[in-house]
Amino acid sequence: MLLSRAFIRHGEDIQDPLDNASFPERVLQIGEGNFLRGFADWLIHQLNQHGLFQGSIVVVAPRPSGGHNIDRLNRQDGLYTVWLRGLHDGQRVDRKDMVTSVRRGINPYTHWNEFLACAENRNIDIILSNTTESGLVYVPEPYERGRPITSNPGKLTAYLYHRYRHFGGDPSAGVTVIPCELVDDNGILLRKLVERYAADWRLPDGFVDWIRTANRFCNTLVDRIVTGFPESENKSEVFANLGYEDHLLTVAEPFHLWVIQGDGALSAVWPFEQLGLNVKYADPKPYRLRKVRILNGAHTAMSAIAHFAGIPTVREVVEDPDLGAFIRDLIFQEILPTLESKALDRQSLNAFADSVLERFANPYVRHEIQSLMLNGLSKIRVRLLPTLTEYVRRRGKLPERLTFAIAALLLYFRNADQPEHRWEIPDNQEHVQLLQEIWSRESARGLSATVERLLAVTEIWGQDLNTIPQFAERVTRDIASLRSEGVRPCIAKTVHR
Repeated sequence: MLLSRAFIRHGEDIQDPLDNASFPERVLQIGEGNFLRGFADWLIHQLNQHGLFQGSIVVVAPRPSGGHNIDRLNRQDGLYTVWLRGLHDGQRVDRKDMVTSVRRGINPYTHWNEFLACAENRNIDIILSNTTESGLVYVPEPYERGRPITSNPGKLTAYLYHRYRHFGGDPSAGVTVIPCELVDDNGILLRKLVERYAADWRLPDGFVDWIRTANRFCNTLVDRIVTGFPESENKSEVFANLGYEDHLLTVAEPFHLWVIQGDGALSAVWPFEQLGLNVKYADPKPYRLRKVRILNGAHTAMSAIAHFAGIPTVREVVEDPDLGAFIRDLIFQEILPTLESKALDRQSLNAFADSVLERFANPYVRHEIQSLMLNGLSKIRVRLLPTLTEYVRRRGKLPERLTFAIAALLLYFRNADQPEHRWEIPDNQEHVQLLQEIWSRESARGLSATVERLLAVTEIWGQDLNTIPQFAERVTRDIASLRSEGVRPCIAKTVHR
């Protein structure tokens, strides 16, 4: 039978979770997808299960395509399963949690007034969103009462204006807005977008003042891999093991991190720390830097190396005796020393790095190396070059492993020494062609001059990398070694030195 509250009441073998049907609606969530259901809604469920929040969530579709999930949520009375699979402290985790924090879903494209009616509920004073990076953008459109707004910042503006009017501008009716999109300073950005819509729609100055003074827009960082329904599993067998059909079941890794730039008021409402959950009320910037440089940086550093070694997944990289040791040494000996500061002490950096390697080794996630190559040039600039320059500044020498990884990436963008072995490069084609044009003249210029020209392309790197002492010479030597010896012997020499 389909998972629902009626099924739970009549099921003989189903453990009855805490029924929060009587909990007041306290959170409006713009975003119905796998991530928020497997992350924020799961976390709020944990609070409810321990009597620490006792509130339910109203889920709103950010796009017309989300109406399908809204229908599923309502058919299942907001219930669904989060299947935690992965490694935690070296132990395998394989646990299914029935999440009960969602009360109902609304499709604002068909039930706009129902969406606005939530703004009249004083209890709903927290707004979550995850509309992806493309959802936090300005899209010009008119404001007409009763007509759905397409853009998500526009929806929020209309919602907040309805609340402002309903409560007569009462400062105590303000809300806390917590965007979860992976954008720097996402709270500040969303507030500015709301103010821009208010200006375009010529809404009253008093409303703009109310937005700025009565509402809080929190910058955040979110981190958890949520993969959705496990397509590798037989759906009938999954449902048989559950004892019910759940078309919203989603798989998530055990690791989770939520950093919310808020004051004590929010931590009092959501006391996640009492349950030992990894939610921090702090400035997200150090945590974002840590994630970008360690987790994302390791992904980018391993990508070309794994490509040349013929290794298809991240898990196989970290499980490989030589490549796994290379990546671990790169993280602990070259990346972490560049991050130590008052905000990021070595102990916390070590713990996060250990968790990253454990996540990379998750046997339930198949993370393709090829997917790491998407827009790789911008990733090199953001994820690797700051570590390179900071390491040189602090240590006065080049980071050996990171330099080798960058050399492998440059060779990858040459796109094979033999034309018959070329591969598709999913990146800015103008920049790719620029690099390949430089490579095409190698036979006339020589490798050393070619590398110097590659490193001098400031429109890609944001700087002339030839200014880093000895970098061009070392990259030239590493590329020559990659060609003459192959990637595995080069890595083995580094690891076993």
